[in-house]
Amino acid sequence: MTTCSLTTTDESKQWPEGVISVKLTMNPYLLAFAEEKSMQAGVKVWEFINLALWEKFGKPTEQELLDFASSIEVDDLEPKWKKRLKLTARHELEVREALKHVDSCKGFVESHSEDNQV
Repeated sequence: MTTCSLTTTDESKQWPEGVISVKLTMNPYLLAFAEEKSMQAGVKVWEFINLALWEKFGKPTEQELLDFASSIEVDDLEPKWKKRLKLTARHELEVREALKHVDSCKGFVESHSEDNQV
């Protein structure tokens, strides 16, 4: 998570970064209750709701969330945000894989350059 992150809780460090606008229809009683509780906790209501959902889902890791999102089945009737989520998750996984490859290549080069020193 970066220092300019939108989320502030320690738990949110387990969530991939990203903002996709989503319409959410909620029971107004639960939403009002969540707003009050989120103010008491000192976080924004949407982060409070995300935290509650994350805990309810068994606190999946960032990797689990990325793996899930990158493999969801999306058809033409799905909302655009869900399609963007899948693309974003796939991109994030590809970037991570590329960075792992770069790091392993650096290690290989460094170990061989040490062998060649006199």
